[in-house]
Amino acid sequence: MKNNFEREITFLKELHQASQMGKETLEHINKNIKSDELKLAVSKDIENYEDICCQINDKLNKRNKEPKSISKLPKMMAGMMIDMKVNENTDDSEVAKMIIDGTTKGVTECTAKISSFSDLDNDLLNIGYKFLWIQQKNIDEMKRFLHK
Repeated sequence: MKNNFEREITFLKELHQASQMGKETLEHINKNIKSDELKLAVSKDIENYEDICCQINDKLNKRNKEPKSISKLPKMMAGMMIDMKVNENTDDSEVAKMIIDGTTKGVTECTAKISSFSDLDNDLLNIGYKFLWIQQKNIDEMKRFLHK
């Protein structure tokens, strides 16, 4: 069984990978969006993901650990799916639905991580909860584009 320090590192690395994947996916989507209003909303979401990535990275650095990078295959697969689904003719509502679907999966995964690591210090769990809040805020922001 892993000791508490190793569990902390595992939790932080998994959160970092998830937040990094979310950020990079949103960046890729944003390159394909033509609507200025949606592009601005996604840009704000990217900033939130960048912020949480930095906070998680800081916690890893304080423990003399580096974040684990995302392997190339998941990034490549996500990019290909985005390129197939999002182009200048894609309706904002469809893009928003795609972002909501992906982020909802992220919320589910993050909730499971927090539950699996519930024995950790509240300071660490709070970064997980903050990441959940950012994802929920992202979903709420995208909802306004569903009926346009």
